[in-house]
Amino acid sequence: MPLLNLVDFDQRLSNLKALPIHRGRVLRAWLNGKALDASPRRQKQEHFLPLSVRHGLPAFSEELDAVAQIHSQHPGADESVRLLIKLADGQMIESVLLPRDGLCVSTQVGCAVGCRFCMTGKSGLIRQVSSLEIVAQVVLARRIRPVKKVVFMGMGEPAHNLVNVLEAIDLLGT
Repeated sequence: MPLLNLVDFDQRLSNLKALPIHRGRVLRAWLNGKALDASPRRQKQEHFLPLSVRHGLPAFSEELDAVAQIHSQHPGADESVRLLIKLADGQMIESVLLPRDGLCVSTQVGCAVGCRFCMTGKSGLIRQVSSLEIVAQVVLARRIRPVKKVVFMGMGEPAHNLVNVLEAIDLLGT
């Protein structure tokens, strides 16, 4: 079963016998675009995570990488970079790295609003982006450069996907 949301992320780590402190460590490493078993400088690698978790991380890391992948990058003249992101089901969304450490993320594949000035609405709403897919956009962007601010104004209407957006905001805010 594929990872769909942040609850699935936590459950999968629980299945590896990870305690809440270990799940937090893995989540923080992933959110910062680092290897899942990345430890703080002062702590030895072998003491950072229990053996059962360390053995399960390679497969878990592959699952996370499959959630979203950068398909292409398109730099702008203003230091922005449009990221075309391919989701696990083959759908495409767009994130934009903004100047001064910002990122604009997508919350839907397509859009039901259909504003005249926006190309996204021409295809209509295809589906909602899961909380894990929203956070994965931040992770992918952080692998390119620092991201300190996240804007929910990309593809789709964030208020129409409020449960997943709030779940992502809650995680990113802490």
